[in-house]
Amino acid sequence: MGLEPLISYRKKFVITIVAATLTLMPGVATANITLAEYMTLRAEAKSGSKGAEARWRYYIIGLMDGIQAVQAPATSAGAELHFCMPDDLPISPRFLDEFLQEAIGRLSAKGQLRKRIKEPMAVIVALELRNAFPCE
Repeated sequence: MGLEPLISYRKKFVITIVAATLTLMPGVATANITLAEYMTLRAEAKSGSKGAEARWRYYIIGLMDGIQAVQAPATSAGAELHFCMPDDLPISPRFLDEFLQEAIGRLSAKGQLRKRIKEPMAVIVALELRNAFPCE
């Protein structure tokens, strides 16, 4: 028996912790929304609804805070993360919106969007960050 099962378990554990942290961040009225709910909220925000735009911006800011909350303590403690974003990459609402739209586009192109539409956004974000910024 090699180390592969332990490493796989460890990665799943880290993904779970990141997803839970992103889901439970304070300051967001409804932090645990699904991919479908996020897509609806974004569409309403982009259609000119000021209320939807404010809710969407708060959600994006909550996601950014969650990403930074996970990375900062782990990095300073020397812990290995399951995603490693470059230090010079600004985590901004614009960056995160573009990143999420690209991720949704990839899921759609792969035929996975329908299957994952009811998954929590925090899980989608955590997995997409791992795929986009693997630690090596």
